[in-house]
Amino acid sequence: MEMSLQEILKLAAVDTVLGMGTVFTVLIIISLCIWALGMAFKQEEPKAAAAAAAAPEAPKAQASNDADAEIVAAISAAISQYMRNQYGESVDEGQYIVRNIRRASWKHTS
Repeated sequence: MEMSLQEILKLAAVDTVLGMGTVFTVLIIISLCIWALGMAFKQEEPKAAAAAAAAPEAPKAQASNDADAEIVAAISAAISQYMRNQYGESVDEGQYIVRNIRRASWKHTS
C-alpha cells in the first residue's frame, strides 16, 4: 500500500499537532500545580505584628545609620586592601563610593 505525498503530509501534521498539544497541556497543568502549591503554602504575617513592628521605627533609624556608617567604612577598607594586594595600587579615599547596602534575606535551613 503506497501512501501519497498528501496523505504523508496530513499524517505528519496530525502527529505534530497532537505532540505539541500534549506538551503544552502538560506544561499548563504543571504551572497550575506550582501556582496552587504557592497559594496553599503562602505565609501571611499577622497584621497586629506588622503594625507593632512599624510603630517604634524612629529610635531604630539612628542606630541603623550608625551601623551603616561602620559597615560602609569596613567595606571601603576591604576594597582598598584588596586593590592594594591584588594590583599593587593604592586607592584614594573618594575613588570608590559605597552607595547602597542591603541586608541579604536568605533563609538558611539546618
